[in-house]
Amino acid sequence: MSDDFDVLSDWYGSFFTAPVNAFWERMVPEAATAADVAFVRRHIASAPARLLDVPCGAGRHALALARAGYEVTGVDVSEEAIERAAKAGDGHSATFRRGDMRNLDLDERFDGVLCLGNSLSYFPPDEMRTFIASLAERVAEGGRLILDTSCCAESLFPLAEVREVAFDGGTYRSRYRYDARLSLLKTKAELRLGEEKHELLYAHYVVTSGELVRMVEAAGLQAESLSGDPDGTPFAPGMKRLLLVASRS
Repeated sequence: MSDDFDVLSDWYGSFFTAPVNAFWERMVPEAATAADVAFVRRHIASAPARLLDVPCGAGRHALALARAGYEVTGVDVSEEAIERAAKAGDGHSATFRRGDMRNLDLDERFDGVLCLGNSLSYFPPDEMRTFIASLAERVAEGGRLILDTSCCAESLFPLAEVREVAFDGGTYRSRYRYDARLSLLKTKAELRLGEEKHELLYAHYVVTSGELVRMVEAAGLQAESLSGDPDGTPFAPGMKRLLLVASRS
């Protein structure tokens, strides 16, 4: 891999191509999806509650929740991901729409709004605050918002220089560069799928867990819990993931 870390600010609009989506499908075991779904179900209304999953990717959470009886709407900017999600559907009540998660063309409110993965951190803090407020607007009375990120400062630091993982059919090797002025983590990765090699550039803005709580509460919701894993372990420094649950009373 070269040392070029120049990442476009809107990298995520074209990043999630067929090779990247195939990589995520192979990387995430079914048990991990099942644990996420169990966490969601513990914190939201029982099926057939209405859920919004944004961005939904190829629908691994949305489809699992639909199979459990929920009425799910998934939104994602990646046309390829939406096509994968639609093809994977098996008659359950999941609807998939292509769209920019920052400009949701949805008037209705939902019993649960989910933002799973590191998608929050695609945006600088001001835009992140606006995005969270937009998600909060879609939460019905008595409903909940669930935010998921591995890009909290408490989770990332001290930062490893290189990470490499092997999976069925390939490897993924990533290197990091941190811009302290912007609190921006830049990543350069090499994805190998069989004989194919793909070089990838992406970036995430780093905030603290407390900043996320303040953003959620400024949007009119009440932060209920911060967990470090789907089992509900309270979030603490060094935990690799934050699952924040907020409610509208």
